[in-house]
Amino acid sequence: MPSRRRRPDPTTTFSNEILTRQTSRRSRTARRQIRDAPLDQDEHNLYLQDLDIAQELGFVDRRIRRRPNQPIDNQPIHDDHEYAFEPHIGSYGGYDFDEDVSALPSAAHASYYRSRQYAENRERVSNQWTEMEQNVAATYLLCQKIHHNWTSIPHLYHLPPNTCNCAGADLCTRKLDLVDITYRERIQVTFCKCMPDVIRLIYYGYFACSPNKPRTAFSIRTVQFYHMLWETSVLSTSSFTNALSTFLDSRSKTPLYARGSKYKKRNLRIPFSHSADLYSRVVKLQKTILTEAMDLTKTEQWANQCPRCFGPREGEIKVSEAEPDIIMALDGNFQQRHYAYASKDNPPEDRYPQAFIPPSKIAADAVTFTATDSAAQGIDPPCSDSHKAANDTRNETTWEKCDDNGLFASACRHDIPLSFINIHKTGEKLYYPISILNHVFDTFPDQKVGILYDLGCHLETHIRKRGLMNNQLGNLMFGTSVFHAYVHEWSCQVKYNPRLNRWWGLSDGECLERLWAFLSSLIPTLRVSTRLHRLNAIQSRADYYTSHLNESAAVWLSQKLKHAKEVSRLSAEALAKLHAIRNLETGQVVYTNQYFEEQWQDERNYHLNSNTSERHEVELGRLLSLEENLRRAWGSIPMTPEQVVNRAQTVARVEADLAAQRARVGNNGLADNLPLEQRDKLRMLWYSKTELRRAFLSLVEEKQPLLRVCRAGESTSLGTRGQQKILDALRKRAAKLNTVLNTYNQHAQEFMASNPSRPAPPTIQYTDLLRLQADDTFWNDGLFTNANEPWAIDPNTQNGIRQLASYQRSAEEIRRLGWEVRRLVRWATGQHTRYVTFLTTLLEFSSNQIDLRFLHL
Repeated sequence: MPSRRRRPDPTTTFSNEILTRQTSRRSRTARRQIRDAPLDQDEHNLYLQDLDIAQELGFVDRRIRRRPNQPIDNQPIHDDHEYAFEPHIGSYGGYDFDEDVSALPSAAHASYYRSRQYAENRERVSNQWTEMEQNVAATYLLCQKIHHNWTSIPHLYHLPPNTCNCAGADLCTRKLDLVDITYRERIQVTFCKCMPDVIRLIYYGYFACSPNKPRTAFSIRTVQFYHMLWETSVLSTSSFTNALSTFLDSRSKTPLYARGSKYKKRNLRIPFSHSADLYSRVVKLQKTILTEAMDLTKTEQWANQCPRCFGPREGEIKVSEAEPDIIMALDGNFQQRHYAYASKDNPPEDRYPQAFIPPSKIAADAVTFTATDSAAQGIDPPCSDSHKAANDTRNETTWEKCDDNGLFASACRHDIPLSFINIHKTGEKLYYPISILNHVFDTFPDQKVGILYDLGCHLETHIRKRGLMNNQLGNLMFGTSVFHAYVHEWSCQVKYNPRLNRWWGLSDGECLERLWAFLSSLIPTLRVSTRLHRLNAIQSRADYYTSHLNESAAVWLSQKLKHAKEVSRLSAEALAKLHAIRNLETGQVVYTNQYFEEQWQDERNYHLNSNTSERHEVELGRLLSLEENLRRAWGSIPMTPEQVVNRAQTVARVEADLAAQRARVGNNGLADNLPLEQRDKLRMLWYSKTELRRAFLSLVEEKQPLLRVCRAGESTSLGTRGQQKILDALRKRAAKLNTVLNTYNQHAQEFMASNPSRPAPPTIQYTDLLRLQADDTFWNDGLFTNANEPWAIDPNTQNGIRQLASYQRSAEEIRRLGWEVRRLVRWATGQHTRYVTFLTTLLEFSSNQIDLRFLHL
């Protein structure tokens, strides 16, 4: 039987062909043009009307004009005035009007109004959240108790009894996307007129993403989880929502699409950020409620921040009245900047976080500081140029794209941040420390406060010279942080180095460096956030940091005690070895603790009473070294007649400078009446050692970012690129240090060869130099000026002074740790008693049948 062709059944098959046997496309287009002609004419007339208005206001050139009675299709195509509006045809670009669009007044006008409209909308939404945040917090606390902090999720979306009494006509339903950490669903949710949608959703266990008619809500436990995740790792909302969406897509049958689209997945970043901000408001109000309910005084609030510093004091015996009760550090940070284009909001002072000092108080201190500028004339400590903060002229032009240039902060010796100042369009000004000190003395007017600041010497000089804080000057003690102390001149270190001076214990003053490292992960996101969000994020992150440090307070105290005992043991052993050294002729003990203390006082008094003659000596050594280098270079190369003339002129200038500098130095006996040639060699040696110290400190400071640890288990937070940049810079610093070291060793050997009987600085190899500490006795320059003093030339005396200082600092640290343990225990027991009393009172009120369900009203 022959095969027959099977015809497809049109009812069971699909065709991919397009049916084109009906009306043609040309006819359809013609009919559409006829139908839309009135609309096109109306649109053209509206355009001409807008063009007339723009020309009247000066936004558009009057030459660019179309005749109203001329049809659009009949316009001349070669009119020069309208050439700018011709479309691009083919590969010919024609007039590039994009270059001038941004320069047009109309473009700037439109950009301004777009920014203004965006800011107004954002401010309106923020005000709506602010109006209901107290009701939200009350409802949240009530439901938190009912649902045991949402460990039991309400699956039936019903309100508690007697919460809503609306009739059926006042109820409405609306579809909502409810997102939890384990599921996602779109359901019909009932709303009413007597209760805001945001409040009703909290009863259901969700945070709304909009104050009015929200379309999406996130479960409270999801937002809580993200908040804790952000506190520990600063995870961005984009990363979290992307991960959450991907996870829920794998557990859901239907993906979540954007509104009006069947293919584009919805981006949950913006709605989730609103829910996260709402939870941040609730957390802030929760802390405020606790403070007000406990009726905490200012002193008790400081004690809650750091009980080891501000806890109750009883029976603390001091060796001296000058011993500070509180030790705190000050420092500025200019990485925490904010770009001006990111937002134009200007947060009022009542919205500033608690730890930030309001700008009005800072402005008052700035006016007082500026009014005393005439009294500060002539202040020029030898280390004033070592830090930008000493003579900081940075302002709004330094960072043209920024409005908030950084932060200035204070922290106690336990690394806990105490106060912040938002640096707005300025640099690190000296009135910032004064504002923070006034803020502390407002609560603790009778306490002794020790200040560790990178430029503590400069700060004290200005405060005394300007006559500031005269009532509290006796309660202040100034010092420099340990690392930055080594950048100062030795004459400054003998007064401000906390390792060499009394009453500092083993405090290092580097607590703010650790805080800046902890906050560094906020830098990328906060530079483009709103200004208020930036301040709140810093406050939230600092609160988490404070909570973590207070929880580990016992561990911190234990570790510090072990370290202090170890320092005491090592220094006592070193002193015992020095005490065992006896005079070979008399057999008497040469070195005692009293002898070391007397030598230290002699060294300290010399440097505190010395004048600027030492700097003149070093400058003279620089000119002598320059002269020698020029002669050596000129003697190694042939010279033309013109070069000979230039050489003669240069020699004359250098000799004139040398003569003037010799006149400034005079004959002050700093070089033990050596012959002029030997004195010049000693000055050149002094200058080369000064340059060696600068190169060494530059290398040490360049290496610091590699040594700072941001989190446990990590080496640094620099990343591979950052580490590579620092390693490249270290190679350059190391090469320069090696060159300067060779010059120093050469001068030292020449001086020792010509003056074998006079003490001279020792030579040192490069590897040994790198192992030195920045406060090693090698850096003592006393032998250049006091060649007959034991503290300047005797290595045993110098070592004994350092070991005695370490022993004394360890004893001070152990005594201070005892104070802090007692303060912490008294604070903890007092807080426990206060909480028990408060909870008992609440239970008594509860027994009187107070309806807590109406607390949100």
